[in-house]
Amino acid sequence: MTDAPARSDELVLLETFNDATQAHMARGLLDTNGIPSVMIDVAMAASGLVDAVGGVKLRVRAADLTAAKALLADPMAFEDMNWNEQDW
Repeated sequence: MTDAPARSDELVLLETFNDATQAHMARGLLDTNGIPSVMIDVAMAASGLVDAVGGVKLRVRAADLTAAKALLADPMAFEDMNWNEQDW
């Protein structure tokens, strides 16, 4: 059986995090750059069950996957963010 290509609007896994804070930071970076994302299992991770659920999953639309991967791979991306306390 072969995997069919993902539809452009289908949510696909971008990355899995063992730390909910890192997942939130990555999501903030994506949002700041216009890439919508969804976190899965963040509530379970906050309850201390991150290992039980296999980490916090960050998903993006298939059409955004390449741009999202490039953004998270850029070592300067987080440095360029304007971390404003009122954004929290």
